[in-house]
Amino acid sequence: MIPKRFGDVFKVGTCRDLNRHCQLTSRSASRISQRIEAAAHAFSTTASQKNKETMCRPSQNPIKPPLRLLLTHESFNSTIPAKDDTNKLLQHSPYRYGLGGPDSMSTLLTVSVKVLFLFALEHLVRLAIQKHSHIDPILNVERNRHILARHLAVDFGSLAICCYIALRNRHTVCGELITYMKARGKSDSMSDEGTERRVFQYHPSSQQLLCWFFAYQTKNMYDTIYWNDGIEFVIHHIFAGAAAWGGMFPGCCHFYTIFYMGLSEISTAILCLLANFDDQFGVVGLEQVFPKTRVVLGALFVASFIVCRCIMWPVVTHHFFKDTSKALESKNPLAAGRRKFLHLLRFCCFGLSLIQLVFVAMIVQIGKEELTKLMS
Repeated sequence: MIPKRFGDVFKVGTCRDLNRHCQLTSRSASRISQRIEAAAHAFSTTASQKNKETMCRPSQNPIKPPLRLLLTHESFNSTIPAKDDTNKLLQHSPYRYGLGGPDSMSTLLTVSVKVLFLFALEHLVRLAIQKHSHIDPILNVERNRHILARHLAVDFGSLAICCYIALRNRHTVCGELITYMKARGKSDSMSDEGTERRVFQYHPSSQQLLCWFFAYQTKNMYDTIYWNDGIEFVIHHIFAGAAAWGGMFPGCCHFYTIFYMGLSEISTAILCLLANFDDQFGVVGLEQVFPKTRVVLGALFVASFIVCRCIMWPVVTHHFFKDTSKALESKNPLAAGRRKFLHLLRFCCFGLSLIQLVFVAMIVQIGKEELTKLMS
């Protein structure tokens, strides 16, 4: 038997051990609970930071848009909302998505279809000329029919479409430039505050025009090589095609696209018709068959060239170099991936401006020869 005093001592010791054990267990549970809460808080903070980083940095794998044909003006509308609060435009590669319009894959598909359309149109015009070859024996020559079909269907047809798009959208895209020229430089519509908007703003009509112009340059490059027009034409088509594609991807200067790829090509479209009468690039003897037509086309070309290339071109080019110069120094995020292309555009524009002077000298020389013929 356990003595009473010993039993009392045993009971007291046991109670103390139990209390101490409970206190230790309670402290351990409290520590474990605190650690669990700290781990949960750290996990939630890390997840939140990762979500913010994902939203802020450019998406490495953006959702691919569906491949589609761009056959209407509406199909070139921007896929970026007007109020881009999340900087969605900066999250995409400019060489794939440009300034927010249709992506490059849909554009390439559309260009391919348009090039095939130009081939088909050229063939149909060739058949139409063959059907009416009884008009003059000169049309019985197959080479002559091919030359006429090329200049009428491909060259004039493509440039006519580009000019139509430009004329239709001239006020909505570059209305302030037209206002400035009408006011003879006395308007402040071309102020420095609008530089970044004129260089980096997206315009669906300009994208549509660039798409057509690039398709034309692609077909024209094929024709130039096939007909052996010369290396100078190959170089011209390379630079013109590069300017057109770069205007879409990475994309810039849509404001000036309406003039350079549209309005200024009015004189070129007339020149393509006039080229049919050239002994080197046209049909030999066609001048004798349609003498008055050649004179009318020549007069229209000279008039349009003076207006588009001699009067409007220097004014537009002055503002183009002024705006692009400031855009190169801009801290706008859109300028970061487009500086190299802006340098290329400036180089092309400078070269084409020099060519204008050569064309003026040629026009004056040809004009003197034509006047001599008329006087005699």
